[in-house]
Parts: sequence; structure tokens; C-alpha cells
Amino acid sequence: MFRSPAAELNQRVSQWLEQCLDTATICRVSVTRRSAGWPLCLLATLTCDKLAMQALLPRAMNRIFALAADLQIADGGEPATDELGDGTTDLPQVHAINMLRALLDDHTLASDVVPYVEQAFVLALTGLRSRRWAIRNVCGLLYAALTRRVFGNSRAREETKYDGITGRELFTRFPGLHPFLTNQLEDAVDRMAEIDTIQETRQLAAGDGGVIEVTDDEGDAGQRVSNSPLPVGAVDPVSAVLRSGARFIHPSLYPCLILLARLQPSLADTSHASEDTTDKHDSAAEAAGVVATSPHSESATGAVAPPMNLDREPLTRVNERNSTVHVTSASTMLSMYSFTELVETCIDSPVFKTREMAARAFAALVPSERAAATVVALLRSMREAGANAAANMYHGTLCQVHELLRVHWHRGGDDDGMRRAFMTQIFPALTALWPVLVQSVDRYSGSEDTFDPTDVVRHKYLVIVNEFVARGESWILPGLGDAALVRTTRLLLSRFRLTMLYGTLHPVLSSAHVLAQAGTPQTPGAFGTVLELMRLFLACVDDCAMAVLRDDGAVQLQIDGDVFDEHGANMSPVPAGDPSEVLYNPWPVLGSVLANNDFYEAKLLALEWMLDHAQNDRMDVFERMGIDNLLAYLITDSHAPVVAQNDSAELQPSRDPLVRAAAIRLLARLCTKLDIDARTLPVRDMLSYWDDIVGQLAAQFCPLSVATALVELQAALVHLLLQYPDAQDTAMINEVNRRMFAWAQQIYSWTDSERAVPYRHAVSRALITYSAIKRYIEAGSSNHLPTAPVDAPSEEIMRLCYWRLLQDDDADIREFIAHNISQRLGRELACDQACEKLVLDFRPPADSPFPATYVQNRLEYILGVSSGESVADRVELAINPDRALFVHENPNIYIDEPRNVQLAYYSLVTMADIFAGSQPQHVTEMARQSFGCVEALETAHRVLIKSRKLALERGVVLGGVLGVTSLSSLFELLQSWILGARLVLFAAARLDDRDEALKMTERVAQVVDLWLTSSELQPLHPWIARALNRLCDMAAMNQEPMSIDNAVSDLFLLTYV
Repeated sequence: MFRSPAAELNQRVSQWLEQCLDTATICRVSVTRRSAGWPLCLLATLTCDKLAMQALLPRAMNRIFALAADLQIADGGEPATDELGDGTTDLPQVHAINMLRALLDDHTLASDVVPYVEQAFVLALTGLRSRRWAIRNVCGLLYAALTRRVFGNSRAREETKYDGITGRELFTRFPGLHPFLTNQLEDAVDRMAEIDTIQETRQLAAGDGGVIEVTDDEGDAGQRVSNSPLPVGAVDPVSAVLRSGARFIHPSLYPCLILLARLQPSLADTSHASEDTTDKHDSAAEAAGVVATSPHSESATGAVAPPMNLDREPLTRVNERNSTVHVTSASTMLSMYSFTELVETCIDSPVFKTREMAARAFAALVPSERAAATVVALLRSMREAGANAAANMYHGTLCQVHELLRVHWHRGGDDDGMRRAFMTQIFPALTALWPVLVQSVDRYSGSEDTFDPTDVVRHKYLVIVNEFVARGESWILPGLGDAALVRTTRLLLSRFRLTMLYGTLHPVLSSAHVLAQAGTPQTPGAFGTVLELMRLFLACVDDCAMAVLRDDGAVQLQIDGDVFDEHGANMSPVPAGDPSEVLYNPWPVLGSVLANNDFYEAKLLALEWMLDHAQNDRMDVFERMGIDNLLAYLITDSHAPVVAQNDSAELQPSRDPLVRAAAIRLLARLCTKLDIDARTLPVRDMLSYWDDIVGQLAAQFCPLSVATALVELQAALVHLLLQYPDAQDTAMINEVNRRMFAWAQQIYSWTDSERAVPYRHAVSRALITYSAIKRYIEAGSSNHLPTAPVDAPSEEIMRLCYWRLLQDDDADIREFIAHNISQRLGRELACDQACEKLVLDFRPPADSPFPATYVQNRLEYILGVSSGESVADRVELAINPDRALFVHENPNIYIDEPRNVQLAYYSLVTMADIFAGSQPQHVTEMARQSFGCVEALETAHRVLIKSRKLALERGVVLGGVLGVTSLSSLFELLQSWILGARLVLFAAARLDDRDEALKMTERVAQVVDLWLTSSELQPLHPWIARALNRLCDMAAMNQEPMSIDNAVSDLFLLTYV
């Protein structure tokens, strides 16, 4: 249309564009969600043709920016709400900004909207100061769209390297952003400076005990802050807000910091810097009075600031707040220096989030070649400041260090030079702060000052140590080509870990008094500190280095057989098993932490660490700590916690369900990894202990995590339960078998598809655990007590659990079971092949107990009629044309019902063939129960005849493509019942009572004849007709027992058996 030579058609597109913008301008119908379809309408108009887009996009952008110009910025007192902001209609500015956001998000306009990105950034950041919430909200969405357009989709910062654009590239493409962002940050810094003014005013008036009248930045007065003493424990909310500084945060501060944090560090910012020009710049700038003062005792800005040419560049101007701001000329437009100064000013903000965001922005502004020097300068300034610096400054500086290490080392420092700089420069400076920040952790007490203001600082420092030092070999050594640096790194890190382990971590974490004082409500910051100390402790215990005690009392390090002294020189190797080797026992610390119910995160971390060791067969740590000590704690946590725990010295179950679940899983794993039997497990009565677990599972409010862990524990304790009774005590063996059968029934109920996925995952792990222990015991381990025979019905139910889980709708469960079966058999099997293999392998000896439970389950599966339901109801439901509206369909596409029916038939035929000679009474009972399928076929025939007559009277066609028997639901039922009738003939031929066998055979022949001779049901589905004829032939030759090969020869769905 736009390319049409007809003027009327050619102008129609532009008219639509104008109508869309005009309608959005005057539309005041109601409040919409993101302007409803107006942005999409505008986008469709502009993208209909390339020529139309090139011609109409500038006009549309000019209209949009003009419409959104009035952002109703809050300056001065808050005005009254007019009719445009009453919340009942959308503002025109909102429509305009939503349209702009849609254009920026569209990929077809990616290159065409670039000239408008700079103006859109100014609009978004300015709109955040609007009086209207709707404008502020839509400007936030516009800002998100702009960051996606400029930087791409945001991915996890901790998992990916910085791959965005540099500051030089950003401000070259959008030169107007540099002065705008600088001025926005200047305004934000000015607003933050008001916090200090208010705090000083409060300190001056505090001595008079009077009332302070606070005037905010909008000019509203009358907020009165009383300095009179408050009752003990009371909190002054106004004072808390003033101290936090949250009320004074500029709306554009966080968006500006986020934008700077997305930049990639650049080397070009300092490529022209030199020492001589830096000194000249400092003196000239100080003379001009434009160098900002850093809040730090030793500013890190000097490590990254380039020189400025004051002869060619304008210096400052005064903004609308009467504050001096930088004016960026073309020569300094690409410099990050002005941003570095302003961002560093926010580092010691009283607002926690501001310090974190400023640190992220600061790290992106520092060039990589200056990163090491900047980190060292920051750490040195902290150490020199000592106790005189404020906690906010300490924490902000550590945030800077943390982000610098993340940006320039974990994500950008892959070369040997960066890693060498870390070990030779940063590592000594970082560890030198340990005595200042961490060794005072044992000062927790309830005496004078109950709140330690350095907890947040100590926690941040420990986070840095744990991330970069505790397991530093994982990121420093891979790919490192310098052999000397590899050796030095391992030696320095091992020495640091062993020194901290024996010098600080063990005394602090093994002290119940210190942990008790740290867990009081008066020291809330200690929880994070204890967690990080615990994480560092576990890293120290995992250190492969070993301390060697010499005859002269000197302690040296042994790393991979090499012994080093305190200077790093090689010493003579230590003979294996030398008593001078010092093996650290971690149980005093682990026992102290596990016995304390306040630090549940630290307990959970310790338990997961031990579980990881057990799963990866690193059992040496359990030998060092003594398994008896740990088992006592784990057994305690497997009991249900009491409502009111006393203060006795005895261990109490944990109150946190996640901790209890981790302890129970660790106990289950240890029962499978260690030679634990009924003699070593610290349980007085095994049956009572088992009953307690069953009672917890039956409780109404048993947590999900605990319930799934208890099921896994039961699977690991089965062999201990079998070791409990005496081989001659029949009554006790029956009690054990009864409990095992109840447990098997319970896990079978958990394999139901209606159960939550965590329950089915727990059953899959429990089955594998039970099978592994059973095979281990059957192999004849001499370290275990003799066990009672396994209950056969329980084994049969567990086999059915395997069957169900191999067809679960969760892929992880199916593959987990199939993988374990494949490992056991030594060949790779798919899930369906594993199902068939379960049937093929289940061939119990003829003299073994008859698998009554298994047979009963398979017979019920073939009949397919649940309790409370009749065959007639199933048939009527299968042929009902409206069944799809009322019947809940099974969403599991991995359950192949026809194949499962054939598998059940194959299994039952196998059981009848095995036990016909040794236990004929059970085969007779099988034939009688399977005769229900013959009766079901007769009932289905009667219902279909009746239903067909009713359908003819109503003029309704009842049937599928190949007759009524081709309906899918009815076909599945008939297939199952026909196989059940074949089972009757197979079992009847092996009965001793020939009269009963003859009656069954004749009845089957009569029912088959009904189906084949009924003209009302013709045509029959080809498979149904063929199966019925086959059944008729089998009934005619039933004088002699049919072979099992002949009975299963036409099971076409079974590919493996």
C-alpha cells in the first residue's frame, strides 16, 4: 500500500500512524495494562514496509518524545492531584513511553532506533523523579528495554564473563549520555550529603534533650524527632529512617549505577597516563579547587584516575540545586574518571544496597591493568585506618574489593599475569586483614555492648576469603603454565588454611560458649559470620596438605609427599605412617555446631559436606572423627522433635526440617557405606526405632523433606531389621516380616502418578539403596550378623515398584531406575526394555513360596476394574461420546497400556507354568480369579447390544472407523479381557480337577461364540476378531496343556522377551 502509485493508498499508512498517535493522546477511557494494544498498533504500522519505516519512524519518534516531554517532575512542594492523575485513566505520557518501549524492544528496528537511544535514556532517568507513580513505573520499564537494547539480555553475573561494551564505546555512540549521567550522579551525591547534615544536627541537639525539626528536600517542615530517651527495647522509627538514609536516595542513583556496572572494563582509559602528568594534574587541580575529596583515608581513585588537561577543558558549572557539577567536553567525554570519583563517594553510604551497587559500578570502571594496584590500595587503606574508620566505610571498601576480584579475576583474569598478581600482591594484603577483622570474633559476650557493629564487615571479608582463597586452587591452577607459581600457590594456600584452622577456626567453632553468645538475638549479624567461618573450616579440613611435627618442635607442610619448611624449602620426605604426621580431627567443631540449634544454616552446610564425602567414597574423614560420635547425633535427629525442648545436656532433635532431612539422609548413606550392623547402631530396640519412623511418616504434619528422607533411611535399615530377631524365634521373625510388608505397601502407594514428584524420587532412591544392600548381604559379608530370610511378598511389591517407576512421567526417575538396572546387568537398556527384563528375570523356583501378592496385583491389572466400579460402568463410559468432557485423562504418555497388559499376561502364564506341578492349588485359584475376565467379556457384549439399540432409536451412530470395537478405550478393555480369558484356558489345562477345567473351557467357548456370531456388533476390529478366533482354537484344543511358547507367541508388542 505504501509503495502504491495511487496517492490515496500511499497516504493511508501515514494517516493510520497519525490516528494512532492522536487517539493515544486523547484516550481517557480507563486504566490499561501497558497501554493495551496501542504500542503494537504503532509497531505494526511502522514495520509493514522498509520504506514506510524509514519515512515514518522519525515523525513517530518526534511525536512520541513531544508527547512524553511533560513528566511532571517533583520540584518543590507536592502539588495537589489533578484530574490526570486520579488513577482512573491513563496519562498520555504513559501511552507515549509504552509506545517508545515497544519500538526499542522490536528486533526489526534494532539499527533504526539507535539514534534515539540517548534521548530515551534521558527520558527514562528523568521520569523516575515524576510525581506520578504511573510515569515512574513506565519509565522503569523503558529503562529495562534500553539496557537490553544496548547491552543485550542480562545473564547471571556470577556465571558468565563480561561481554558487554566498554565505556569508551558507549559514550562514543551516545556522547550526550556522559554529561547527563555525570550530572545525575552529582545530584545523587548532593542528596546523600544531606544525611550527614541531619546527623550532625541531631548530635548537637542531643545534649539538650530537645526536639529537632527536620526539613526535607521538598521543603516540608514539621517532622519532629524527639531526643528524649526511649524505653528499653523500644525503636524510634523516624530515627531509624534518618539513620538509614533511604529517604535521601536520588531516584536515578540505582539506574545510573546499574548502567555503569554493565560496562566492560577498558584499558584505554589509562593508556596515556604517566606518573609525571599525574603529579602535575594533582597540583593543578587542587589549585583550581575541583578535585573531590574521597571519604576513604587513602583513596583508590588515584590508582585509576587519568590526568586532565585543565587548559583545554571547562571545569565546572552550577546546577539547579546550587551544586557544582562537572561539565564534560569532547576531550574528556571518553574518560571514566568523573564517574569513578562520584561512584566512590557512594561507597560509605549508610544504605547497604547503595554500597553494593556502587561497588559493582566501581569495578567496571577500573581498567584491568590497574585492578591489582587498586585492590591493594583499598586493602592497605583498611588496615591503616584501624578501628578509627566507620563500619560503613569498611563494608563499602570490602564490597569494592569483592567486585574487583569477580570482574577482573573470576571472569576476566585467565592469563598467568593476573593470577600471579593475585598471589604476589593481593593475597598477602588480603590475609593481613585477618587479625584485624576475624580474630576478634571470640569477643561475643552479653556484657557492655551487645551488638557488634563489625559483624557485617567480618561477614563480607569471610565471603571474599571463601570465594577466592579457601579453595583457590580450583580457579588459580587450571591452565597455569608456570610450575614455580603452581608450587608457590599450593604452599601459600595450604599454609594459610592450616594456620587459620589451628589458630582461629578450631578455638572459636569448638567453643560452645562462643556459639551460644553469638546465637543470642542481640547479635543478629553473627549468623552470617558463623556460616562463613564454617564454610572456611570445611575447606581447611579438605586440604590435602598435612602438618608434620619434627623432633625439634617445628611444624612443616607435606604436600603430595614433599615436605616444606616455613620458608618454602624442600625437606627430606617423611616415611609413610610416621607418627609425626598430624591428622586433624574435625569432630570437636562439627559436634559443637551440630549440637547448637541456633545456626541451622551452618548445621545444614556441615551435614551436606559430610554427605558429599560419603557419596564420593571419601570415608577417611569419618574415620578421623569417630563414627560413633556422629551416629549418636544422627540417630537423635531421626526422631521427631519435642514441642518444648529442655535445657539438659542431652542431644535434642533439630527443630529445622531441612537439617533433620539432611541428617537422616547422611545416616542412610553411612548405613550403606560402612559396616554398620545391629551391634554398632546406637539404638536400644530396633523394632521400636522402626515403629517410631513409621509413626513420623503417618503423622499429619510430617514435612515433605523429612518424609522422603525417612523412606530412604528405612531402605538402608532393612538389613538391620532382619538382623534383629533370632533365627529360632518364629514370632519375632513374623513381626519383622509384618513391618517389611507394610513398608513395601507404603512405598508402592508413593509410586502412584498422583503423588508429588519428590515422593516418587524418594522411592526410586530407596529401591536402589535396598537392592544394593541386599546384594551385598547375599554376597556373604563376614562383617555382618546373620539375617532372617527376606519376606517374599515384600520382594514382590518392590518389583512392582520398579515396574511403575520405569514408566513414570518424570524423565529423571525413569532414567535413574533404568540406569541402575543397566549397571547391574552390565548392558544398556531403555526403560521399556528394562520393564520387560523385570518380567523375564522373575522366575522363582518351583519349591519357593508362591508369589500370591504379585499374582493378585497382575490379575487386578488385567481385569482393570477398581473397587466400587462395575464392568458395565466401564463399558458404558468407554462408548460414551461425551466421555472426554468428564473423564480425567492420564497425561503420562510413557505408560504403554497395551504393552503392560501383555507383560502382565506373560508374567501370569509364567507363574502358572512354574507352580502347576508343585503347588496346583494356587494355579487353581489363579484360574478362578482370572475367570472374571470371561465374565467381563460377556457383560460387555450385553451392554453393547443394549446400547446399540438405544442409539438406533435416537438416531445416533455408535462406533468407530472399524466398528464399535475400534473405539480406543473399549479396544483396550477388550484386549485385556481376551488375554485374561486365554490365561483361564492356559491354567485350566493344568488343573487336577478335569470337570472344573472342562466347565471353564466350555464357558469361554460360549462367550467367544457370542461375539463372533452377533451381527449387531459387526464389523469387529481386525485384532479383536483375530484374537477371538485364536481363543476359540485354544478352547477346542484344550484337552492337552498348552506350552508357554505357544501361549505367548503372538504377543507382538513385546520386543525384548
